[in-house]
Amino acid sequence: MRQESALERRFWTFWLSGILLLAAQIVMNVWLVTEASPLGISDHQAAGNAARVDIIHAGWVASDVMDLAIYSMELDLIFIAVYAWGAFAGGRMFAASSHAMLARLGKVIIVAAVGFALTDYAETISQLIQAAVTGGDDMLSGVAATVRPIKMILFLMTFFGVLVGLAIRGWKSRAA
Repeated sequence: MRQESALERRFWTFWLSGILLLAAQIVMNVWLVTEASPLGISDHQAAGNAARVDIIHAGWVASDVMDLAIYSMELDLIFIAVYAWGAFAGGRMFAASSHAMLARLGKVIIVAAVGFALTDYAETISQLIQAAVTGGDDMLSGVAATVRPIKMILFLMTFFGVLVGLAIRGWKSRAA
């Protein structure tokens, strides 16, 4: 049986922990669904202008979940670091493979993980400043709404890239 490397342990620890933190955020989002934000935190991310953010905040205040929204955003800051580091470690693990397709996939995952971290931090910090400090702000809500689709694509690239990488690695080890 093959010995697990430090990089592989780091990958499993951080990537799976990131997935668990994401699951916790999904559960928390149930309470952030209001008439003003039928998709919860996603509506805040996509708001795009101060007026829309203020409407969402008013709905959260009326439902007494504004503090929960802020906690969710703070948890997101932790999730980003943990998940992105795990995806990055997975990318490095795959990039070190002698299997050409797996090595290329690993490099794509590395770039996507860094891009995901940068865009999700830009989005979440913009949201958190509005929720905790300033209220709706056109510039900050514009930043969040602009980077959101890029962040989502990069997240999906890392998530499914890791799953594909694990499958290729499994097939490769069975064939050997």
